[in-house]
Amino acid sequence: MDRARRLLIASPPGERWLLGLAGERLVRVEIERLRAPDRVGEVHAARVTAIARGLAGAFVALGDGTEGFLPAEEADPARPEGGPIRPIETCVREGELVVVRVVRAAMGGKGLRVSRRGVEGEVPAAPPSAPGLIAAAPARAVSLLAEEPEVTEVLCDDAALIPALRAARPDLGARIRSHTGPAPLLDAALEDEVEALTDPTVVLADGLTLQVTMAPGATVIDVDLAGGSDRTAASRRREAANRLAIAEAARQIVLRNLGGVILLDPAGLSSRRGAREALARAMAQALAGDPVGARVLGVSRAGLVEIVRPRVRPPLAEVLGAVDIAFRPSATTVALRALRALWRESLARPAARLRLRLGRMVGEALAQEREAIAATEARTGRAVCWRVDAALAPLAWSVEDAGDG
Repeated sequence: MDRARRLLIASPPGERWLLGLAGERLVRVEIERLRAPDRVGEVHAARVTAIARGLAGAFVALGDGTEGFLPAEEADPARPEGGPIRPIETCVREGELVVVRVVRAAMGGKGLRVSRRGVEGEVPAAPPSAPGLIAAAPARAVSLLAEEPEVTEVLCDDAALIPALRAARPDLGARIRSHTGPAPLLDAALEDEVEALTDPTVVLADGLTLQVTMAPGATVIDVDLAGGSDRTAASRRREAANRLAIAEAARQIVLRNLGGVILLDPAGLSSRRGAREALARAMAQALAGDPVGARVLGVSRAGLVEIVRPRVRPPLAEVLGAVDIAFRPSATTVALRALRALWRESLARPAARLRLRLGRMVGEALAQEREAIAATEARTGRAVCWRVDAALAPLAWSVEDAGDG
């Protein structure tokens, strides 16, 4: 798997896009919503509200009332890695105040996951007397840069982030640079490439596609190979297709930040001895260097490659919308895209009087994004104007000339 060598940190209104590239190819993507960070890395004093023996853990309340889950394996700060797990009731008691770190974001309908392990240096000298925030999470751009040791160049359009980035990677020095050009760092082509990662279909070659299906229990990546009837030629074609599909599936897993159980259904499985083991080795090699640490468990009797990947932050599709049978962008995602389009159009046509024409749901979402609107106005030097058009579909939008109206 190619690791990121260059990192683009773009801060369009209301968001921060973190794009890792190997050459010109995207290999890592994360999008932060500045109004709703994922909170991974925060340290809190939290109150134990309930012991859940059946779930082998306890529920805790943070200072803002958010609930978190403390698993038994994370409840004993003295437990060595791989050591025996004590029953939860011997680790914490109901009503107790404990110091925890958020180690997994809320996602998939489940709340935050927290841990007492590795927080010794965060415990204040005076023990906290009530739930509350002890330490904020580091900026995601900073922690991601630390996770990508092969990055040798960083381009960032938020000058305020530069000192923290250089402190995280002093070896890079002046190779961490500010983007000062007139055009936005996040151009429309990159934006389209990232948003295509919500499409379940990935076309690899003529007749060869990946179909990515996200479900609550597992994500299935189906390799679909069309055509071919000669048995020998078809066998060779399947093997070549699987090699190509495995490499791209590994890339898509990282780009889309898929987690939990992942099943790869290859384009047929050779009957040759050792074929299953070879398929599992190829998948493991393709995922080598995954920054989150995916593991290949093997190939099932049904011929599926079984992968598990830790869930730490939400998958990209969940950040941008919702996945049921198909992906649906959220109204916030659409509203922020409309703001980005207005920003770019204003730069291209500085004399034009522009406004947004929005469907009802987009208009409602945009009205909540005060900080993003203010950022757009600061960058364009003009007020953001929009009108809600009842004739439009709820998630439709366009940039239009306001004229004298």
